Amino acid sequence: MLPEDADTFASAKKGVKAIQNQTNIRIIELLRFLYQQTDEAHPATVSDILAYLKERNISAVRQTVYADLDVLIAAGIDIVVVKSTQNQYFIGSRIFEYPELKMLTDAVASSKIISARKSEQLVQKLCRLTSRPQAEQLRRLATLSSRVKPQNEKVYYIIDSIQTAILENRQIRFQYYEYTAEKKKVLKHDSYRYIVDPYALEWKNDHYYLIGFSHKHQSIAHFRVDRLAGAEILNAGFSAPEDFDIAAYTNKMVDMFAGEQPMLVELLCENDMMRVIIDDYGESVPARKVDDSHFAVTIEVNPSGTFYGWVFQFMGKIRILAPENCAEEMNRIARIFAEDR
Repeated sequence: MLPEDADTFASAKKGVKAIQNQTNIRIIELLRFLYQQTDEAHPATVSDILAYLKERNISAVRQTVYADLDVLIAAGIDIVVVKSTQNQYFIGSRIFEYPELKMLTDAVASSKIISARKSEQLVQKLCRLTSRPQAEQLRRLATLSSRVKPQNEKVYYIIDSIQTAILENRQIRFQYYEYTAEKKKVLKHDSYRYIVDPYALEWKNDHYYLIGFSHKHQSIAHFRVDRLAGAEILNAGFSAPEDFDIAAYTNKMVDMFAGEQPMLVELLCENDMMRVIIDDYGESVPARKVDDSHFAVTIEVNPSGTFYGWVFQFMGKIRILAPENCAEEMNRIARIFAEDR
């Protein structure tokens, strides 16, 4: 090859590479536009695409846009084509569909365990997974101002520590606090440091609970995660019992309120209360017909004040049949309420 031929080849190679780079940049920007700006309710025409590329000083004509769209479709990108006199295009499937993102943003916005600042950050991240028009809808609908939100953001790191301890079968140590009438945090039992074999993290009634074997109580116990302080993972290991049923444990604890030991309680319910029973105790709860208007169910529950409050809210539509001491306690609470009125 003559020297001048080598120079020509090198120059041509650079030119081809430059064209390839321009093409790659154009295709990437086209894909970015489709993901950020389009959805089923907001399709884009080729004119819209050309205008977007022009704003970014990327030269293109209709033929190149059509070719680039074909490249993306051939690569497996779900681009939906709306056939008409002027075809329109939008991204079909995404990692999350809009209804799924709506549920996630609502869960974040309404969570009592996620601070307002962290909620805003999480909603913003979720919004990046859809088009800008749909993201704007999500931001408007995820209203945070009227929600009760915590100020403590350390809970995220505590959750991470607990999950690590569970996965590595290591004990965890922490302190537990409550509030005074003056809204001050006070560590319980003279700043006692609990040691727990962590079995699971359970989400119940908008709060995370650590469930495990408490060495202080020498039994299975649960602790609200947002009330933990100074959580640390210990080197000591443990073996969780194979027969421990997390779901069965949480179902016995109404609102996860610690009280007496769980026991079997029989309830007499009006027929329209079956939806309530199923919602709270599942479809597998034993039930029997009593008469045309009532049925009875047997549940295993912790008979705490929270449980009696749960029964009382239905104003007689749910009554306690057995055991007798639970029925008497319910009647006592009803009398106190009647006297106060």
